[in-house]
Amino acid sequence: MKKLLILGGTSASVEVLKVAKSLGYYVVVADDAPVEKRIAKQMADEAIAISTTDYEMLKEYIKSHNIDGVFCGPSEFNISNAMEVCKRAGLPFYCTKEQWDICSNKYTFKRMCRENQVPCVEEYDIKDTKEKIKFPVIVKPVDGCSSKGITVCEKESELETAYNEALKYSESKKVVVEKYIQNKGVGVSVRYIIENGNFHLSLMGDRYVTDPYGKKALTTNVVIYPSKYTEYYQKSIDQNVQKMFKKIGIQNGVLFMQALPEDGEIYFHEMGLRLSGGLPYVITEAANGINDVKMMIRYAVGEEMCTKYELDHIDPYLNGKSAVLFSIPIRSGEIGKIEGIEAIKQMIPLIDYTQYYAQGDIIPDNYIGTTMQFFCRFKFFALNREDAAEKIELIQKVIQIEDFNGKDMIYKYFDCSRIK
Repeated sequence: MKKLLILGGTSASVEVLKVAKSLGYYVVVADDAPVEKRIAKQMADEAIAISTTDYEMLKEYIKSHNIDGVFCGPSEFNISNAMEVCKRAGLPFYCTKEQWDICSNKYTFKRMCRENQVPCVEEYDIKDTKEKIKFPVIVKPVDGCSSKGITVCEKESELETAYNEALKYSESKKVVVEKYIQNKGVGVSVRYIIENGNFHLSLMGDRYVTDPYGKKALTTNVVIYPSKYTEYYQKSIDQNVQKMFKKIGIQNGVLFMQALPEDGEIYFHEMGLRLSGGLPYVITEAANGINDVKMMIRYAVGEEMCTKYELDHIDPYLNGKSAVLFSIPIRSGEIGKIEGIEAIKQMIPLIDYTQYYAQGDIIPDNYIGTTMQFFCRFKFFALNREDAAEKIELIQKVIQIEDFNGKDMIYKYFDCSRIK
């Protein structure tokens, strides 16, 4: 039986753990927290108290316990740790530090795009004069994640505060200032599976942000798959993107890119050389049998990443199906009442339901505008966009999330006219 060491015992590792166990692997979870504080440790075959940054101790454990591979969830912190542990232990990892550094930094990613004729969002130097900067702009850390430290500025007087906020969430202490594309809060996601240097477009979706008008919560509220830009992307941009990543030597793994549409074009602004926290694999697996988490785990333990069946069935059009990812954002406060979930499950055949909070949990103010603001995620198939809108409206009508005073905790109800 192959043995997989997962770094990090939080909920971010749970899906990786479940998939690894479904493949028949023995799973060990490591971090320095006690078992009772870590859900993934409680689910593992074995849990060890070693910090994910203690590379030498992890290396010794790997050797003494015949560990075949090291992996983690979408945590960028633990991806960096896993990369270093694999290097020291002589185990396979899907990317190099150089590739990771280029792709995880918004500035270097966009520079790579410009060098390879891949359209990207215009950016400004914070030192530029107000004549050069065209407002509104969006300010964010170059190496941030989970939508933390992001601010939209309508005028020059807001720049300094936004810049300092972004700095808090940048490990490299660098900030990017970009043109804010005013398209009513619509984005496009693009996903690839890479196998032995061959790039396969696996999924594209249209993303709708939570609060496009107030601009305080720019997290993704709804995603509709496949994207209406899929055919255009394949004809106009796909080849340049593949050439771009081949230039830096990416051979195996998964990646996603995020873009903004404007006037019929799409412009990229960031990417992730990793699995996605939104778990889109449950949609692709239900539609056409493609599970990129399985692929990444197999690669980590030294097995063949993709089977011929899987390669033959990768399809960004989801085998003719439409799918929806719908996340419920909540405001800060203490959750006092949750109702309607079971009723929704009876009304709508769900692909997947993931809930992050329970009664009594407290949502702090600083979660607003980040992915930590989401109470749950629904995933389901739809006949078309009109059917998707009807199902979202039904969910919003039935679900109830209130504080202990009976006040509605849903931050913002999604306006389904945006997708119809």
